[in-house]
Amino acid sequence: MSGQNERWNVALPRSNTIDADRWSEYEWVVWQIEVDDPERRISEPYHSAGVPFLLAKDSREVMVDFAERLGCIYEGCRDDGVCGSDDDPCYTWWFRVPQALHVQRNPRRWPLAMEECQLHLNRLFADHYHWEVFVDARRTKALKEGNPLPPLP
Repeated sequence: MSGQNERWNVALPRSNTIDADRWSEYEWVVWQIEVDDPERRISEPYHSAGVPFLLAKDSREVMVDFAERLGCIYEGCRDDGVCGSDDDPCYTWWFRVPQALHVQRNPRRWPLAMEECQLHLNRLFADHYHWEVFVDARRTKALKEGNPLPPLP
């Protein structure tokens, strides 16, 4: 009997997975990473160099391989969006995350793979900016239903 009690007193390792969420039945979950740039510090080096703003093209070259190494799929980047009442520039990236990685979360409840992508983007383009990371429900549902993916907003 004492052997059983000792067994139950052993501390189990903590898991970084979460309980099932509304996306738990989806094979792939599309996550969006968005950063705002009110001071236009991301686009300024392009303008200063006299070249067109190519954040989507430049980040694609880096993030396709980075996402693949994490087990995710890079879907794209939008570099012509605006946010807020001042129409500040904002940039958005989309990634497909398999369910096995979707459930592995950081304290902010982002998948660890999306945290890694955000940190990598932060190092490349947008150090110390305000980041938003969330599920793109439209694209995630379209994947599950086998419908054509909606265009990147």
